[in-house]
Amino acid sequence: MLATSIAVFSLLLLQAGSPPQSPNAAGQPSASGSQTTSAPQHKKQRGARCLATIIQSGSTNSRPYKVFIHSDGSATVRLEGSGSALHSQAAPPQEQHVAAGTIDAKTLRQLLEEVADVSTIPGGFCAKSVSFGTRTQVSYAGKTSGDLQCIKADTSSDADSAKLQASQALGKFVRDTLSNLKVNASRVAPESLGKP
Repeated sequence: MLATSIAVFSLLLLQAGSPPQSPNAAGQPSASGSQTTSAPQHKKQRGARCLATIIQSGSTNSRPYKVFIHSDGSATVRLEGSGSALHSQAAPPQEQHVAAGTIDAKTLRQLLEEVADVSTIPGGFCAKSVSFGTRTQVSYAGKTSGDLQCIKADTSSDADSAKLQASQALGKFVRDTLSNLKVNASRVAPESLGKP
């Protein structure tokens, strides 16, 4: 019993002598309720919070990337690095910043609220090239959708029909957004950049 008391006392002394850890250092939410699930540069840009994230998979000739869309219509595009042995010139990871108001955040928020749980978007099968096909997903409120390029078209009820229409509208919005952003996701770094 004496040995147990000494061990507990030693443990208490060690804890008392160590510096207190802040909640954020341990990766936990702070008392204010902010979350630390994504890096600060993706969570905020000019004081705007992250509304949703578009996730674009890579293919044989394109790199995967994510578009972090902020509530003010700005965005951060993060292209993953390319280390493919098929190409002589690998492309490093890159970030691009898109100005506020570029993306219609109000419409996006409305569509996301109509769909609510993006993981329930009715997925289907669509034929794609094995080498060049990509997958487009959206992440919102802690949920991630299936492939927005392959939304299933059949419905069995009016509720399913409304959900399908909202899902299709969201899919179109995401495709149009990616098209307007004109992200260069080429696996080979463009020589015009002049960067090693």
